[in-house]
Amino acid sequence: MITNIKSMQGLGIYADRGAKSPPLQFRRYNLVYGFNGSGKSTLSRLFASLQAGEPHSKLPEGAAFEVSLDDGTAFGCPSNPNGLERRLLVFNSDYIEQNLQWAAGRANPVFYIGADQADAANELTKIEGQIVIAEADRNVATATEKAAEKTFANFKKERAKSVASRLHLGSRKYEAPGLAKDYEKWKGDERPKLSDDELKAAEDTRRLDEPMPRREALTFDEATIGTAYRFISEVCGQSLAMVALDEVQRHPDMLLWLKHGHEFHEANSIEDCLLCGNAISSERRALLSSAFDDRVDQFVARLAKTSDRLNELVTAVTGLEGQVPASDDLVTELRAQFKVARQTTLADTATLVAQLGTLQAVLASKRERPATPADMTGVASEADVLDTAGRIGAGVSAINAAIAAHNQAVTDFKKHQEEAETSICRHFIADCRDDYAKSAKEVDDATADVLRRTEQLEVLRKSARELRERIRTHGPAANVINKLIAAYLGHGELTINPVDDGYQLQRHGTPISGVPSEGEKTAIAISYFLSSIEADNRKLKDAIIVVDDPVSSLDTKALNFACSLVRTRLDKAGQVFVMTHNLQCMNEFRKGWKWKARPPEGKDPSATFLFIDVTMPEGQTRRSSMIVEMSKLLREYDSEYHFLFSHVLRFVEQPDAYDDHGYMIPNVLRRVLDVFLAFKCPGGSGLPNQLDKLCADHPDLDRDRLAALERLAQVESHSDNLDDLLSFSTMTLEETRAAAGALFAMMDHVDSNHLKNLKRLCRLPAASATGAQSS
Repeated sequence: MITNIKSMQGLGIYADRGAKSPPLQFRRYNLVYGFNGSGKSTLSRLFASLQAGEPHSKLPEGAAFEVSLDDGTAFGCPSNPNGLERRLLVFNSDYIEQNLQWAAGRANPVFYIGADQADAANELTKIEGQIVIAEADRNVATATEKAAEKTFANFKKERAKSVASRLHLGSRKYEAPGLAKDYEKWKGDERPKLSDDELKAAEDTRRLDEPMPRREALTFDEATIGTAYRFISEVCGQSLAMVALDEVQRHPDMLLWLKHGHEFHEANSIEDCLLCGNAISSERRALLSSAFDDRVDQFVARLAKTSDRLNELVTAVTGLEGQVPASDDLVTELRAQFKVARQTTLADTATLVAQLGTLQAVLASKRERPATPADMTGVASEADVLDTAGRIGAGVSAINAAIAAHNQAVTDFKKHQEEAETSICRHFIADCRDDYAKSAKEVDDATADVLRRTEQLEVLRKSARELRERIRTHGPAANVINKLIAAYLGHGELTINPVDDGYQLQRHGTPISGVPSEGEKTAIAISYFLSSIEADNRKLKDAIIVVDDPVSSLDTKALNFACSLVRTRLDKAGQVFVMTHNLQCMNEFRKGWKWKARPPEGKDPSATFLFIDVTMPEGQTRRSSMIVEMSKLLREYDSEYHFLFSHVLRFVEQPDAYDDHGYMIPNVLRRVLDVFLAFKCPGGSGLPNQLDKLCADHPDLDRDRLAALERLAQVESHSDNLDDLLSFSTMTLEETRAAAGALFAMMDHVDSNHLKNLKRLCRLPAASATGAQSS
């Protein structure tokens, strides 16, 4: 069964419906009451679209809707209109226009299965049973396809969202279509995923708003280390054998002491030795001056210069530590390898500084004792020094290579970021490749299954169509239609008779002349429609029947019979919708289905009573219809008096609030006044005379205030039925409020208990709840 209208857009007077709209809760029997112009014809055309499998030509252009069934399937227009064509039948003015030509006295054929085609009929019944199963299988396959598509869409959406969070794209987006495009690009790419460090590096690159600073390359002359080492070692091993003093030969460590002492005595013209106090002879002075010539000064100066050079070399090597950038100073993807090279190089630098430090110690000792060969046993070997220098040279080369790569990344910043983005996307495609392919395959398999089952269903439908064309005949349906017409009209004067291409209307056995009366038209149309329900081997128990206003221009007896006929003949239908603007017709179906709508405790209701409520939303200039639960004041009473009074009561008690029904209050006031006066002043000839009689019966009435009601009578003189409730009044808001006040004052004066009970009834919780919803 159809359980709800899930969505509705652009259907004329109707307000749009969507996911947040309250469900309509259609059941097996559904009564929809609404005034003329509220949208019943539009609603019937919505159902007729599903019967035809395409949008109805009289629906507004661009209209869209979707209904849901109790098995979870959904049908609608313009998408997915097919599937209910064999089950849905709609009776409305369009149906009558399409099938009955009153002026020509003709009707389209209604095909029944011929009695002489029993075998073919049995085969058709069998195929139709297979069609039901095939439709169910196709629906299951379609639901499976939709579920697979939804799962796949959610997978792509969530995965794309996850990837986007790692790309740091700023104002750009990475969504499911981008993921699908990347999958197609790299689904055959066998390159491994990024390591955790590589992924982090790529993310860090994407986070950058601007390039990092460039870095300077390191300088290190490996050859200088070996040359310096050998030179210093050679100097430290030399002695001053050229000094021709026995004292120096015997005591070489005293060389500088003797030299500095001699130079001090000479410079200060001291004749006696400051150490021993003896006079220094001229011969001794000459000998010392000869021994300490320029060669000693040159050797000492050479040692000093060598020491300075060694210190500079140590400072240069030590300075490498400050020149090497920190790992975080380089672009992230270089940091892992750079960190290793940096640590190794700094460790080797410390080693080389320590090795050169052994030379510094020896050289310092040599400078103190230049005539004595230095003790080289504690000095690092040349091989070790060269090996360390070689490792430093290799480390500096690796560091410089990383710095060069960093500087290139800085220069090509945009390209570098794009490459990082690509690597991240490719990484996550590799990460989800199997799951993506699995979900895509499930969708493809489900789609293929739907296609296969659809093709199988179409083969069965084609076979059924061919069988129907072969075995159907429209003659037997005439007897069914004529029996219904006779029962309806109470006589058999009017009949239809089969001709080659349909039926001919006859009266007393001869073609009808002129056009049938409105009552006869209604009788023929309803009988014709009811007879067509089981045409073409259709089963009533499977049918969804929609009847829009089954009565027209009928007297009370004919109306009651028509309603009873429709209700009785459709009692076994799969689902029934009856829509009417006729209050008496509504009451007939309401009474017949009352216990279906409110069954004994423990049983579920099988009937739903609805009302098409027309309002004027605040700030709008056009009326708007909504299908709502029928008010208790309509559902429980045969007259509309209580329901209309509830509108007037709300209007009076909320004078400052906007009233969605304000546009029709003058008409409603007139209808309430008519009903009240009909009981209080029976037999009156017109409203003014009734008011005069009322004043005569109640002398204390304020006759001047009743002028507002006379004005209402003059303006709303046409308001003698419910259809006028949707028309616009010419009364102003101030006149309407004056008339409403006058009406309540008059009712209170004439029959205060009646007014009090009406107010109480309209304020009952159940009534106000459903009434408010229906309003």
